Amino acid sequence: MEKQSKNIEQITKRIIKEGGLHQPSPNFLSNVMEAIETQSISQSIVYKPLISKTMWTILFAITVLMLVLLFVFPVTPLFSQFTIPEGFNFKFNFPEIHLSKTTIYGVGFLALFFLQIPFLKRQLEKSY
Repeated sequence: MEKQSKNIEQITKRIIKEGGLHQPSPNFLSNVMEAIETQSISQSIVYKPLISKTMWTILFAITVLMLVLLFVFPVTPLFSQFTIPEGFNFKFNFPEIHLSKTTIYGVGFLALFFLQIPFLKRQLEKSY
């Protein structure tokens, strides 16, 4: 084991002696910084939202206007001309489902697990 490490050390020393130490040019740092600055300026991306502020304002105004109109002018006169026939009802009969406590606990814990995933993901992204 020691022979291998000695051989590796001798080989690396020989390679370094043959290659020599290279010194960068005196203005190497300034050249690199200029290249980085030109790349960052040319590749800048301007953020543009999908929905502009004016559109959000218009949507908000329309929503408020609709709510005010619904409270001031009730909708019932518009639908008074339509009559529902007698005997017509909207009741639906759903079958009863009987589940064991184990199944209910399993579904509940699974729901809690899926609820925790976004919070854990956000926590990991903040820490790393």
